[in-house]
Amino acid sequence: MAPAKQAKIMQEFQKQSAQMDMTTEMMSDAIDDALDNDEAEDETEELTNQVLDEIGVDVVSQLSAAPKARIKTKNAEYVSSSGVDDLEERLAALRNP
Repeated sequence: MAPAKQAKIMQEFQKQSAQMDMTTEMMSDAIDDALDNDEAEDETEELTNQVLDEIGVDVVSQLSAAPKARIKTKNAEYVSSSGVDDLEERLAALRNP
């Protein structure tokens, strides 16, 4: 192959490689920006807390005052499964060797 033709092919390859690198970098930045929503979550949480404060809702105090035991209903059917009991026993055994 002629040296001039090889040089031309090499220059074209370098040009396309540089274009690909730039495109890859731009796509990577765009994906990172799209997936980096920590700021958006923080802003959303702050705004939600501000709105709740404005309307007088204190979620923390309401949650601490919420009942922690199961609420029994008249028509509730509790199915005791020996499989669940067995799994709970095995879990307890693993926690307390």
